[in-house]
Amino acid sequence: MEVRFSIFVFALLLSVPLVKGISVWEGLINKPIYYVNIEGYSLTGVPPWNPFNDSSITWVNIGYKYNETHTFNKYYEGGKWKEGFFPKHGNPKPFNITDWNLSKVLKEYQWGIKNYLSNITGKFPAGEWKKGYWNSSIARWNAVITSNQVKITLNTFACEGSGECDEYITFECHRNDDNVTCTWGKPVFKMYPGRPPMGTSPQTTEKNKTCGPALLVGLALLPALLERRTNGKR
Repeated sequence: MEVRFSIFVFALLLSVPLVKGISVWEGLINKPIYYVNIEGYSLTGVPPWNPFNDSSITWVNIGYKYNETHTFNKYYEGGKWKEGFFPKHGNPKPFNITDWNLSKVLKEYQWGIKNYLSNITGKFPAGEWKKGYWNSSIARWNAVITSNQVKITLNTFACEGSGECDEYITFECHRNDDNVTCTWGKPVFKMYPGRPPMGTSPQTTEKNKTCGPALLVGLALLPALLERRTNGKR
């Protein structure tokens, strides 16, 4: 199977504004935290060097303890910090960001970016990973911080937006009181043979599929056809 670069991802990356850098910690306030969610897109294929303060960050959501049904949230989107109240899900454990030894987390993450990702090689169902692939082919990434876990997931260009496969690698840290342990996972490639590409209907077949320009022409003529049909019934 040839893994194709997604036009959807290319267009999305072009729309991401270029900024000097976003610090997640700009959204910190003096309240217990339930979670920190971060998402970013790489314009160069290079993973973020500091996923907590990086120019590729496009979205941040920090959920703070508020009451039994809602969280108070500071979130970053569209280039601005905002705030609001979100429904509370489950029974998350509150924590303070200082509970984490984030210096150690960042040090081990950066060690892996430099020494682990750059040297990954091996075969997988759709081909072969060459040396240097995993530190030059990242499209989307996300990070999650909770009371006992930090997880960073790096997704490649190959499958992003296609819906036909997933290709990613993870970095995870776990905390037990003051003890923090971190590990890099092995690269993952998953194919979904029965899943149609994004933007297509599961019932679509070669016989009834409408493609490209024909679809656009059909959509353009639809109002006129509906008007003629309506006038014909009067």
